[in-house]
Amino acid sequence: MKKLIPILLAVFALASCEKDPDMGKLDDNYLVYTNYDKQANFKDFSTFYLADKILIISDSKEPEYLEGEGAEQILAAYAENMEARGYQPAPDQESADLGIQVSYIASTYYFTSYSQPEWWWGYPGYWGPSYWGNWGGWYYPYAVTYSYSTNSFLTEIVNLEAEQGTNKKLPILWNSYLTGFETGSKLINRALAVQAVNQSFAQSPYLTNK
Repeated sequence: MKKLIPILLAVFALASCEKDPDMGKLDDNYLVYTNYDKQANFKDFSTFYLADKILIISDSKEPEYLEGEGAEQILAAYAENMEARGYQPAPDQESADLGIQVSYIASTYYFTSYSQPEWWWGYPGYWGPSYWGNWGGWYYPYAVTYSYSTNSFLTEIVNLEAEQGTNKKLPILWNSYLTGFETGSKLINRALAVQAVNQSFAQSPYLTNK
């Protein structure tokens, strides 16, 4: 069942090395939304490949990536959670059962439903299915309707065992949307984002190979 969970956090210790943030904002909710293919059996998969960069979704015609220690920590959180669930990292896309792609939303967008034509996937900055192999598009087996806000993260787990072909679509088995990291402190935003990644797995008990 899809979830939208507000979490109240106050991470004061991390502010010691930066300019003091607006303490009133530390009590703001961050949101963790997850959804998945109800027909998928995640125990059928054993390996995963995590794209080693976070793609920035923006108006840029050229690919842009979120870089630095924060991006590395967020990607590490995904790898650690997958391994804790019994999945093993694969050396490349070709040998993996599952692929994980993480995007950073630099602007605000709104989606009515993924049952509509996937105009989002042709937008500058979004992942192309060709990154993972010979697929001609994306396939969501469930509808998604909500807004995406600036300074948010969107993650999809894709089924790399799906049949390939230019007329085939790559299935999305699981996705998460993480938002609400506006504290005025980069260190705190980073910590909240990592905790949000952990929460997205905590509320997805079906995502396991054990």
